[in-house]
Amino acid sequence: MNNQTMKTLNVTAFWASMAALAAALVCGVLRRTGAAEFPAAVRVWLLPVFTAAAVGYLTNWLAIQLLFRPYRPVKWLGGLQGMIPKRQPDLAETLAEQIPANLMPADRIAFQIRRKLRESMQGPELAERLHAMVAEYIRDERRKQDLSRRIAAILDTAGSAGVEAGFNPAGVRRFYHTYGSGFVKEKVICNKALRSKILDELKGQVPGLIGEIRANMPGLLAEYMHDNPVKGAVLSIFTGASGENLPWRKLEQALGDKLSGQDADRQVKQKLAEFESRLESYIVSPELEADIAELKQDTAIGGTFAALRDELAWKLLEFLEDELVWQIVREQILPGIRVFLQLHIRRNRDSIVAGLDLPGRIRESILGLKPENVHKLVSSVSGEELGMLQLLGFVLGGFAGLLLGFAQ
Repeated sequence: MNNQTMKTLNVTAFWASMAALAAALVCGVLRRTGAAEFPAAVRVWLLPVFTAAAVGYLTNWLAIQLLFRPYRPVKWLGGLQGMIPKRQPDLAETLAEQIPANLMPADRIAFQIRRKLRESMQGPELAERLHAMVAEYIRDERRKQDLSRRIAAILDTAGSAGVEAGFNPAGVRRFYHTYGSGFVKEKVICNKALRSKILDELKGQVPGLIGEIRANMPGLLAEYMHDNPVKGAVLSIFTGASGENLPWRKLEQALGDKLSGQDADRQVKQKLAEFESRLESYIVSPELEADIAELKQDTAIGGTFAALRDELAWKLLEFLEDELVWQIVREQILPGIRVFLQLHIRRNRDSIVAGLDLPGRIRESILGLKPENVHKLVSSVSGEELGMLQLLGFVLGGFAGLLLGFAQ
């Protein structure tokens, strides 16, 4: 039975009950005054049954109404108010204590937070959204200029503070061994994407390099033929007077293929490793101390940094637009953040859940509900059950009236 049917039946039962009580009253008055006499079937059966049914229905109806109404105290009825509105503060306090303790314990909430966090950071969607947001922000030229000025100011402050506090051999060595060494080894030398980008840049320079060689080839051949007339004459047969017979396209293709192979990647990795080795040697050498002392004595350093800071700011903005940066964010930074947050939530779940203040939020939510809204909410959830309870009063009252007729 749906809610609408139950509502229709209750409306019918209500008016039928009111009509039955009115009929009983009229019949009683007529009989007492002797104005009319009714058959025994009406007096013994019909009136008692319908009157008891009406009393049963209206009693249950009134009891349910008094759960919610009056919504606010009625002074002329001795401060009468519905039970739920009157006890709403006590209900809010009880639910605020019981729901977090029994329905939403700290371990379950922490588990759900970790699960949702893992799901939200599992795929590439978060990095893509961050990338899109940053790209959208710095696409606006005014925002880009404002951001550049802010970065320049930060660089200026950081540069001055760095020179004062840590620009000395010990500070530079400590910084390098804490941050730089691992970054160079793990994020530069071992980063295949970075090596691939270096090789791509080199491959992009191949056409220009071949073009420059080809442009200089006539002069080179002429110089060689001047110094070696016989060999030069033989060489010109194969190359042409200006090198036009050389397979320039194949040479360009061969250089591109060479830069695409694993051997080129190993060579780039080896060169980066050699750079790291030279950097390690420089960090611990007396040359570093001499260079720092010379820089500190150079009064032009401050002016040079001031001149470079705006350029550095724009370079940082270009850095934020580089696809490689977001590949590193997606593949290395976000997974590390995800693991850190999950461990943090697991270790500090009680303090995190306490910080959510679930009891206070539940209490405020319940106290903030208007009595009318509470009534609507309960009716929308259990309207059929309350309606059935009222109809049950009608049926049981009618049955009690039937028993009364038998008893007479």
